[in-house]
Parts: sequence; structure tokens; C-alpha cells
Amino acid sequence: MSAAVLRVVRVLARALAWIGLLAAPAAAQDFAAPAPAWPPAPALALLERGLPPPAASSCLAGTVTRWDGVAALVTRGAALGIGRRALRAALGVSQTGEPDVGWTALGLAVGAATAGAGGALRAVARRDRTTAFGFDARGAAVGLEVGGGAWVEATGGVHVWASAPQLWTRGEAPPLSRRLEIGGAVDFGGAALWLGRAGVVGHPRGSRGEYAIGLAAAAGPMVVWLVARDQPPRGGVGLSAATHAVRVAAEVEGHPVLGETARMSLGLGGGR
Repeated sequence: MSAAVLRVVRVLARALAWIGLLAAPAAAQDFAAPAPAWPPAPALALLERGLPPPAASSCLAGTVTRWDGVAALVTRGAALGIGRRALRAALGVSQTGEPDVGWTALGLAVGAATAGAGGALRAVARRDRTTAFGFDARGAAVGLEVGGGAWVEATGGVHVWASAPQLWTRGEAPPLSRRLEIGGAVDFGGAALWLGRAGVVGHPRGSRGEYAIGLAAAAGPMVVWLVARDQPPRGGVGLSAATHAVRVAAEVEGHPVLGETARMSLGLGGGR
């Protein structure tokens, strides 16, 4: 079964890479979590980017993001992740903003992973929050997006990935346009370096995209990481600490014009 799974996810990775030639930007939104770009965070990365974690484990995770320092623009999300042998699955719910100006999102992702490759499909449905919860409101605008992601270990300690969260959309337009992210990471043993590229909204096909570079280092149960992005130039820093059962993480990213975006998360199980 592992060989069959490996063939399937490699085909998916190639397909997403070809789609990326036509792609525009990737930007986190409903299930964003404070974590390095690699390895994928259990449950949340599967829902947000369509990238399953290499290890088979189950977890419950919650996350809060305050976007650009705006008190009324906060995302609160929770997700359940399941890993059994090659199977990876996640189910989550999140809310962004206040009633009448925000939305509620439900996410589902299903995929597979082995030690050398992984891939998944993800879908998110959103509904405007005309009431406190959002999905209990009649007549509210509804939108749906479907996409996926895949990664493969190119060689020992080197991983490459492609994530296209919005291959297909229907109904109300998503709050952010997200098409393709491609990237790679090198594991040096206790430290990892990654580089990613995403298109930029409004730029013509074939133009340069937004690049991100990051470095993560582990010291016992703690991981600290730095990330820098262009378009416009900005940076961020994150820190996580984990035991066998609990993981907490926080990340702050600055912006030269807008305010800081701050993320926090708490995870039970699925330790990284």
C-alpha cells in the first residue's frame, strides 16, 4: 500500500506544480497556525494548506490570529486531526470578525502520507455571520473552495511541496485569493532552512511572486523560528514548546504599513 500511496502523491505533486505556472497568491486565513513552514502542523496545516504531516498521530488543536493589529479582525479556530497508518484527515471550524462583518468557516481535509511523500484534498465552506454563529443564519452569502497539496522527500533531509488551496471556487468569493505555494526545506538535524514562493495578487502571469525564507532551530522541547518575506519586505519570529501531550506556540509578524499579525495555538496530542 505504501508504494501505491507514494505513486499517487507524486502524481498529485507534479500536477499541482504544473497548475502553479498559471497561479497567483497563497495567503493563510481560516486555519492559520504559528509554525515553521516545514514540517506541516498536524490538523491545521492539513486544513489550511492541504499538506498532511509525515507522522501518523491524532490531535486536537485550537488557534487564534489577530490580523494586522485590528481588534475586530480576529480568527478563532479549532480542528481535530486523525492519523492512522497512511490515512490523514482533519475537520475544523473557525470564525473571523464580528457578526454582520465576519464569517464562519467549516473545513474538511482527507489525504495520505508515508515517510517519503504525502498529499491531500481540502475543502472549506464559508457563510457570512449575520448571527453570532453564522451557519444558522438564513439568506447569508455562502462560498465554497476546494484544493489540495502534496509533498515529497526529494532526497535525505530535503523536502519539496506544492499547495493549491483554491483550485475550484463556487458562490461567494473567498476573503483572500489563494492559488499556489511552492517551497522546499532542508533538515540539518536540529535546524531547518526553508524557501517558498507564492504569486502576488494582481500581478500578470509569469511575473515574480512573493518569496519567503525561514530558519528554525530546536533545543530540547522548544523550537524557535525566523521568517522573512518580500512584497513588501517584512519579517516574523515564532516560538513553540511541546511535551508528549501538549504543544503551545506563538508567532508575531510585522508589516511596514499595517499592524502586527499575532498568532497563538494550543495542541493536544500529535506532538511534533
